[in-house]
This record gives sequence, C-alpha cells and structure tokens, in this order.
Amino acid sequence: MSPQSETAALSRLATYSKNICPQCSEWLLAPDWSEHLNERCVRHTWSCEACGYDFETTVVFPALETAAA
Repeated sequence: MSPQSETAALSRLATYSKNICPQCSEWLLAPDWSEHLNERCVRHTWSCEACGYDFETTVVFPALETAAA
C-alpha cells in the first residue's frame, strides 16, 4: 500500500485520531476493558504501553428517535 493510500484509508477510520494517549500521544489500538453501563453509555479503560499511563474514557450515544407511526 502506498503512503498516500494508507493515509487516506486511515483518515476514514472513525477512531484513528481519537485513540491516542493523552500523556505521550502514542496511538492506542484498543481499550484494555470496556464496560456497558446502560443502553447509551460505555466506559473504556486504557493503558499506554509506551509510557505506562492509565486512563478511562466514556462514550455516550444519542438517544434513539422513535419512528412516527
């Protein structure tokens, strides 16, 4: 894969620019643990292999709209 097409493919990933360590900016592949809190909320626990920093993130999904009958 050429560098240009690789960059284009990575830019389409929704999580590519979001999964970085807030301490050292190293890219993180996946959370160590994910916990479903309720129908709209998921908490992730992360640890950076590069610097050892541990942190949590929370994802809150929008409420589903009900379809008009």
